[in-house]
Amino acid sequence: MTEKTTSYSQMRRDFYEKYTNKIVPLVQRHENSRKIRLVIAILSSILLIILGSFLIYIAYIDGSITKGNNGILKLALFFYVLSYFVWCWIKKRFENTIKEKIMPTVCSCFGNMKWTHSNYSGGKVFSTSFVIPQFTSEKYDDIFKGSYKDVNIEIIEPEYEIGSGKHRRTVFTGVIVKLDMNKPFTSHTVIKPNRLINISPSSGLHHTELEDAEFNKKFDVYTNDEVDARYLITPSFMERLKNMKTAFKANSISCAFFGDLLIIALSTNKDLFSLCSLLKKMDDSKQYFQMYEEILSIVKLIDHFKLNQKIGL
Repeated sequence: MTEKTTSYSQMRRDFYEKYTNKIVPLVQRHENSRKIRLVIAILSSILLIILGSFLIYIAYIDGSITKGNNGILKLALFFYVLSYFVWCWIKKRFENTIKEKIMPTVCSCFGNMKWTHSNYSGGKVFSTSFVIPQFTSEKYDDIFKGSYKDVNIEIIEPEYEIGSGKHRRTVFTGVIVKLDMNKPFTSHTVIKPNRLINISPSSGLHHTELEDAEFNKKFDVYTNDEVDARYLITPSFMERLKNMKTAFKANSISCAFFGDLLIIALSTNKDLFSLCSLLKKMDDSKQYFQMYEEILSIVKLIDHFKLNQKIGL
């Protein structure tokens, strides 16, 4: 058994012990609260669905549908969609309440790590590094900050949008990982999903073909220093990048070596680090262990990329 495997096993045992002795007794106190919120969510959703269905019935009776009057149908659809968002809103507020109580215990399993939500001020570096597009508005869910093996790490779950009103659109939703590189370099290298036409995100970065033809089919590399790019993007790094996309079931993955940082953006519609399903008992262990494994898989990047060592990837 390798040292890494042993370390991860110890971390899992540590979490299991803290889950059993600290988390379970705490969350069980909120079981009645979960049941109350479940009833409220169900009744609210049913009421909104009934209102939407009633509007469609009225529109059908008075002939509005056959007359091509889509106003009532749009209002009915609004109620249907609202029923979903009301459920999600009730669940998310309850989830954040529970996370504020248990996350200090969860984060203690990863060393010097802290959890917050909603507020993050460092988002501009992600668009400046070209790992995501430019954005004009931002929302944040889970945010983890700390260090592991003396490497600073931030895990951010954002949603970035551009435009306003009817022209507003989402440019990124998913998870972004920001890691300090314990390696001196000044170049700027960006890895993006492959496109038929290679359009550089910046005039200072030029497209570079790597020796791995399979990697070139899936990714485009742009850099201002081809020698540095080939040093950083080794075959093992390429493989890990492809494996990350698969492991997180991401729609796409981009990354950048920028200003002594390694930034990885995983685009996914999945709500990672999710807890407190209203339909599951508070002490349902699967949801807690799934969240733990999601955090651990990201922390493992430091070992995978050997960021705590002053050597090549």
